[in-house]
Amino acid sequence: MENELTWAWLEGYPSLDFANTVIRRGWTEYELVSSVDDLASWLGAAALPAPRPAEVTAEDLEAFLRLRDPALRLLRAAAGQGSRLEADVQTLNETLLGCPEVMVLGDEPGSVVSCAVGSPDAFTLLLARLAGAVRDVLAGPRSDLAFCDAPGCGQLFFQRRTNQAWCGPACGNRARVARHHTTSG
Repeated sequence: MENELTWAWLEGYPSLDFANTVIRRGWTEYELVSSVDDLASWLGAAALPAPRPAEVTAEDLEAFLRLRDPALRLLRAAAGQGSRLEADVQTLNETLLGCPEVMVLGDEPGSVVSCAVGSPDAFTLLLARLAGAVRDVLAGPRSDLAFCDAPGCGQLFFQRRTNQAWCGPACGNRARVARHHTTSG
């Protein structure tokens, strides 16, 4: 029986949840968002930085993947897995510039809210905010972004300890079992 691929929410960070829509089974990577239905399912389950669009189209799926792939490469590069490509930076920046936002005063004293300039459609705003979440990870002060290299994972995560090598206990167990099989076999 084939393993069913499911959404993995490791961090609660939209940027990492966005990038982690590519996973591994064994050492093979799988695309989790390959149809409009997959995208709608992910949008329905994800903690999003903007309201979920009422429905999504094939064009939305293409736009999602056009942003996700460079975001994934940039985040992996920041975690020491690959190179930072200027074309990926340009794609992220173009998405941000295509839907600029300004901070305005909120309803409560001392609060601010982000408002899009103009009237972008819901999916364009969502992509811009996902790009902003990726930008914030890449430009922020955190240095604990890591890549889980356990067999069957390949997820990005934030380390909770300086020597943390895997995203969670299950991946640590899989990696130790795999290491044991290669050294004792």
